[in-house]
Amino acid sequence: MNIQNNLFIKDKNSSIGTIRLLCAIFGALFSAYLCICFIANFLNFSIFENIVIAIIILPFLWCFFALWIILSNTKILAIAKTIFLLAISGLSLFLIG
Repeated sequence: MNIQNNLFIKDKNSSIGTIRLLCAIFGALFSAYLCICFIANFLNFSIFENIVIAIIILPFLWCFFALWIILSNTKILAIAKTIFLLAISGLSLFLIG
């Protein structure tokens, strides 16, 4: 019953929560890096152009992914969104590479 109260029920307080914050920061960062690697493999530019693209696009991808994760209603939904982002970006990188 304690796990159900902690993970599946919507938080009543206005704080963000540790699990959602950690999922948003680290899950979004890893999936943004995987997306940048996917874009770099897909475009076949030189190393300098890939670095420039990564510097420009990475902060935007990171903040969009983190905002999408942190706006979850429950903790389990934040964990599921993190796993979904990592799976999709990792699978796409694996299939292209």
